[in-house]
Amino acid sequence: MTIENTKYKTDRFTLHRESPGRWKVSGRDSEGKYRRIRFDASDLNEAVNKANEVLEEQAKPATHAQQSNTFEPIQISDALLRASETRNWMEYTRREDSRNCEYYLEWVDKEGLTYWHELRFEHVLKYQKCLADRGLAFDSIRLYLLPIRRAAAWVAANWPKHYINICQSMRISRRDSHTATYNEEEGNPYLPIHRVLDFLDWLARDARRDHLTVGVALQGLAGLQLQEALRLTWEKVDLNDDTLTIDGVVKNRYRIRKIPIPNVVAWILRRTRNSSGQVGLLIPDYAAYDNYSHAVRRELRKWDSDVVIKPKDLRNTIQTAAIDGGWYGYYVQRYVGHAPSTIGERHYHGDQGKRLLPLFREKVVAPIEAEIAKWKAPADSPIMPGPRLAVNQ
Repeated sequence: MTIENTKYKTDRFTLHRESPGRWKVSGRDSEGKYRRIRFDASDLNEAVNKANEVLEEQAKPATHAQQSNTFEPIQISDALLRASETRNWMEYTRREDSRNCEYYLEWVDKEGLTYWHELRFEHVLKYQKCLADRGLAFDSIRLYLLPIRRAAAWVAANWPKHYINICQSMRISRRDSHTATYNEEEGNPYLPIHRVLDFLDWLARDARRDHLTVGVALQGLAGLQLQEALRLTWEKVDLNDDTLTIDGVVKNRYRIRKIPIPNVVAWILRRTRNSSGQVGLLIPDYAAYDNYSHAVRRELRKWDSDVVIKPKDLRNTIQTAAIDGGWYGYYVQRYVGHAPSTIGERHYHGDQGKRLLPLFREKVVAPIEAEIAKWKAPADSPIMPGPRLAVNQ
């Protein structure tokens, strides 16, 4: 052994004395794997002995399956479930992952597969082709395959003598996935601003549909995501300043922003609050995502049977109008909740602070109001702003 200040070398490993009584060993264990471990020892001799011990301990198999040579079959469903339990997810993401697992289990059941050792790489490729044939985009295929890739890595790590990671070399080909192309006859569904106003005018004529009117106004004329609209409470609404504060987790990201709203939206909120005196959620009767979607879709069919649009796509109205009108840009993106997309916006754009709210009014709400002003409103329209209503406190 040679001694160089605080470094002590042997044929198998190197010891470093980091501080009095604290050592670090780096070297290879009896299986030839490189290790780096810290431990306590009072002197050099004790450190050498402990270094040998910890390296040998690290070389021992960690699980019962690794210690024995017996084969332990595991069902595909168990592998997916147990691998999923190792992740710390938001509830929404866990539900989405569970749906992807269920879809894959339906597929393997049709293929006559039950146990993990029956799976081959060709089965994963076949499943990928099945997803591509359904017309799914690249990112959707990647999410559907994520539970399988995670389970494959988990099984191989826990039973390395009996299983290999069948997805280790897997690459998802964009050529096999559905890619969006320009087509004059197809595109993202949306309602123009004047059509959103027509729909709101129709909804607002029946007081039983007040909460649906609020939801459609928030989505179509304020650009809220469906989840944001369903979570919004009256505490986050300032009808003296006509602003909304939107916060919460959407798609696993916490978002918060304060935005001004057009006069029509503020008028609809005042009518609803003054007539019902609601506290809590703005859309209480349809707090569940599916319930609200079914209700809006049903009313859309009653209003105009030719309209085919998902309720969540009502959010496309503002962004489409901004792009068509030439006023789409940084402030519209921030208004609807998109993160800054360029280096300049993220790092070099000055902090807006208190200036952001008036800039939203100038750059976003004013063009929306200009589009609303073009609408030919019926004389008795219940959504046209009249005298400012007092807000019940």
